[in-house]
Amino acid sequence: ETVERNDLWHALTPQIFRLDELQRALSTALAEGQQVTDEASAMEHAGYQPLLVEGHHDNIKITHPDDLALAEYYLDNQGK
Repeated sequence: ETVERNDLWHALTPQIFRLDELQRALSTALAEGQQVTDEASAMEHAGYQPLLVEGHHDNIKITHPDDLALAEYYLDNQGK
């Protein structure tokens, strides 16, 4: 099935929340056996509606050594 792409978005890091609210949401999700995929899903489960802020495609997460080459490419080509 093909999904409507206009209704999709790509989540980027970092996700930012008030520490006390995030800790409470994560603790509650854990205590209730809820499966959360990230901080935002824990907050949604706790009744919060995270604010979405438009990001940039070159805001990448460096997790693996190969990610460094892509980061260097973006840095070398800024403003071109």
